Amino acid sequence: MKRVYNRWWYRAFYVFQSIVLLVFPLWFYMSMEGFDLFNPPIQIKAVLLLVWCGALVFGIYAAKSYDNMNFLGIEQAVKGIKGEYKPRTEPFTTRGALRYVRHPYYFCGLVLLWSRPLEFRDLLVNVVFSAYFITGAYNEERKLRKVYGKRYEEYAERVPMLLPNPFKGRN
Repeated sequence: MKRVYNRWWYRAFYVFQSIVLLVFPLWFYMSMEGFDLFNPPIQIKAVLLLVWCGALVFGIYAAKSYDNMNFLGIEQAVKGIKGEYKPRTEPFTTRGALRYVRHPYYFCGLVLLWSRPLEFRDLLVNVVFSAYFITGAYNEERKLRKVYGKRYEEYAERVPMLLPNPFKGRN
């Protein structure tokens, strides 16, 4: 797998195929009839909207913690096409949102999924995506521990995996 993982096209292909593979489930979801499963009163909807907006803002803040051109595979693809690609390990960082949670994108995804009124059809989507985010976080943990070793272990002891603690991990 390492031989494929370090190819210049791997990350961009992974992102592209992930988007393409979402088309059918999204079409299926949109074609399903919906009926209310969780439709709270307006006061609770207002609180949920604040939580949802907070997660969105935190997600935008988290985006500043990453090299997103590399994250999406665009940098590797451009360098690969030019014949300039060399596999590299990203420098270890704990800046920005990574000071509060080790997987800020997964955290934001979970909050965005669950902090809204739900129709029955949303339940299936939320469960599937939640399983994807949690599995992804554990897989990423395994990879990061292998790549960064003791440094990541120490970071993992200080900073929570999926639920941020604003009082922890600020050092």
